[in-house]
Amino acid sequence: MKKMGAAAALLLMAGGAHAGSWGEEPEGSSLTLSGTIDLSLQYLKNSGEDVSNTDMASGVMSASRLEFSGSEDLGGGNRAYFTFQPQFDASTGEGKDTYRHSYLGLKGGWGDLTLGRQDTPSSFVTGYADPSYGSEYSVMNNMQFFYAPYRVSNAIQYHSPDFSGFSGRLMYAFGEQGGTKAGHFMSAALEYYSHPLYIGFASEHAYNRDIDHPDDLRGSQDNYLSVVYGFDNGVEPTFMFHTYDGYYAYAPYVGFDASGWDVQFGVRWDIDGRNRVHASYVHRHDDDNTDVGTANGVTLGYLYGLSKRTDLYVNYSYVRNGENVGVPYPVTWSTTPQQGQSPSAVAVGMRHKF
Repeated sequence: MKKMGAAAALLLMAGGAHAGSWGEEPEGSSLTLSGTIDLSLQYLKNSGEDVSNTDMASGVMSASRLEFSGSEDLGGGNRAYFTFQPQFDASTGEGKDTYRHSYLGLKGGWGDLTLGRQDTPSSFVTGYADPSYGSEYSVMNNMQFFYAPYRVSNAIQYHSPDFSGFSGRLMYAFGEQGGTKAGHFMSAALEYYSHPLYIGFASEHAYNRDIDHPDDLRGSQDNYLSVVYGFDNGVEPTFMFHTYDGYYAYAPYVGFDASGWDVQFGVRWDIDGRNRVHASYVHRHDDDNTDVGTANGVTLGYLYGLSKRTDLYVNYSYVRNGENVGVPYPVTWSTTPQQGQSPSAVAVGMRHKF
């Protein structure tokens, strides 16, 4: 929390210095503090050394975070803006080392250009196809994005304007500093949206250091295809297909070679504005079944809206790891299952957005 507090103070001081130097704030400028607090009671089974565990969890439906954001009208239809999102554990109040977003951007009729830590093009393409919109219990997050990048640092991204429903995204991330490709990331996406149909495709290539041989750089290639169709009664079927091939790493803990494909079938239903349900099924097929393996997973959820800002929810997730591989898929990134385990989890909680 010391890091978060210092960052917040710097932002507020910067805003004060701007006003003091130039007088009144320019017309059309803004500075906003918002965020999300998400807490639940969680029961985990077969998710580590303990056979089962009950605790309080932060961020099951949405990551608990603060958001500082602002924008300024530059004239001519152009705006400058920023977003800064420190994360925290709402059950303890402690800040997390990794910030969710930290980027600065310019946008206008020509498109949108952002620099900093931000979501990848594939996260936009697949996020809309995730019935739970990327919740902690999402089997799309925990199985299909298993160690594949979905948010990167030191990145520059361009998002084109809409052309008859079509738009594109390009991203390049510089990774480590110096004359090395370690951490470099390239991605491109094409999206089409014209109600009731959404179609998105993203392709990306990443370079990682080999954990066992740090001087060696290894590459990975991921491709994503998403389709969503929205019926007038609030039902939205979702589909996502993903192929992966290469070396994946989460330094300094784990690294592995893997290739294969996975598919997701899901649905979300906004029943009446207050009652919402979602379901998602993922089948992952690994070609080798050595480091990671073939598996099936399911997520079920229900939300009840107390207001536009506050929800009560119940979430359930289960992953059947079909092979006794070294790195099994989890139901939540807050715990790591051991070899041979098929974890499950249920959470009952509340989310408030401010």
